[in-house]
Amino acid sequence: MEIPRSLQERMESALVSLIDYSKSRKPALVVSHYDADGLTAAAILMNILKQLGIPFHVKILTQLDENRASLILKNYHNYHFVVFLDMGSSELPVIRSYAKGKTVLIIDHHKPSKSKVTDEEIIEVNPRRFGIDGDREISSSGLTYLLARQLDSNNVRLAPLAIVGALGDLQDKGDKGRLLGLNLQIAREGIEHGFIREEISLRVFGLRSRPLVECLAKTFDPYIPGLSGNKMACYKFLKNIGIEPEDNGVLRMFSSLSRDEVRLLVTNLVKYMLEAGLSSREAEKIVGYVYLLLREDPQTSLYDAREYSALLNACGRMGKVSIGLALCLGDRNEALKEAIKIWEEYRAKLAHYLQLVARGDIVEEYKELYVIRGDIVGLEERISGAIASITTTILKSAKPILVFALSEKEGYVKVSMRIPKEVEKKIDVGHILSETSKIVGGSGGGHKVAGGANIPIEKLNEFVKMLRDRLSEEII
Repeated sequence: MEIPRSLQERMESALVSLIDYSKSRKPALVVSHYDADGLTAAAILMNILKQLGIPFHVKILTQLDENRASLILKNYHNYHFVVFLDMGSSELPVIRSYAKGKTVLIIDHHKPSKSKVTDEEIIEVNPRRFGIDGDREISSSGLTYLLARQLDSNNVRLAPLAIVGALGDLQDKGDKGRLLGLNLQIAREGIEHGFIREEISLRVFGLRSRPLVECLAKTFDPYIPGLSGNKMACYKFLKNIGIEPEDNGVLRMFSSLSRDEVRLLVTNLVKYMLEAGLSSREAEKIVGYVYLLLREDPQTSLYDAREYSALLNACGRMGKVSIGLALCLGDRNEALKEAIKIWEEYRAKLAHYLQLVARGDIVEEYKELYVIRGDIVGLEERISGAIASITTTILKSAKPILVFALSEKEGYVKVSMRIPKEVEKKIDVGHILSETSKIVGGSGGGHKVAGGANIPIEKLNEFVKMLRDRLSEEII
């Protein structure tokens, strides 16, 4: 695997610090993000700590801001080694000010603070510091995997977790949804050792484990207007294009389709999506690269890495992170059953809120952007990002999407923002949210095309106005 020398040296420093700390036999604190990338990164690091004999405590967060960072470093004073995963780079100055007497390791792929690490006690592993695109080429789970691989070559068995994390973080930005950069190198290493297979296939949820009607109804990435979330509509769609959904009263699996039926399905799905107003780019996403995990049961949702990541994201967004972690650590009994139930509940919630968006019930349109008032209908913070992402497809607009949801932080509103392809070269969402949220007494950040923030409730209208003014300047 070709890793830039500067990044390799930073990895070596991180590993040396962990090995040195292992000699103390004292516990470490692991703080990670609640999404698929954060959970898989945490699971990989847990494997590393176990191999080194380091006891650990894991804390999963929805967001790391100045207040939470300071509280963690002050309240968990008995932990002298703290690892921040999938977060921490943007809060480097705060971490530095409260990390006295501790060794801190940050493994993150988000946009870092302008402040750089100068302390020997703080080690930051962020691909952006080394000229690597943290939005497309590697995520936090991939970085943590590289650390594990450096510790022991047998840790190649953890490559599937890195791929699940990257796909959960939507880093499949190559042609036909292929992984890029270091992510692709990790996938190829997994392929070489018999853990992963890469192939071109129809990209719908549960293709190998569920009846075709259910697969279409449960597919939200890509979102298929009129079909996603509507099982009866999917049944009728198959009938109308000449594919019999049932065989002797039993719903058919995709594997039962003839070659001609597969061709008929793909052609008509793309046609349907185009007629529904989706761009050719969105419609073509229905076919592309899939990553199959060969050590998983093909009859489960863990066999396809994208489905695996969907289960983990559902666990995180429904507040069941312990189930997601158990899944990553190998529980294929109760944790898998529970994760599937959680995913079903999560999809039902998504379908409900997306229906409100499609009807326009909670949509406010401005010249510069759309505002989705999820906060007035009880939309939870953890689900807002998914609603924002899918809404870009529903509204079929070149305008940015802003979603408000109930915040877990009392007196605050959660903000999630996404931008369509048409304007992604003009604005940096993470940068804009970071600046505007601070002005109104909140905090935020994220990637170039997606980000989040928490702002005081009473500043909501002021925040929207500031954002509109800013977008008006940068887009027009």
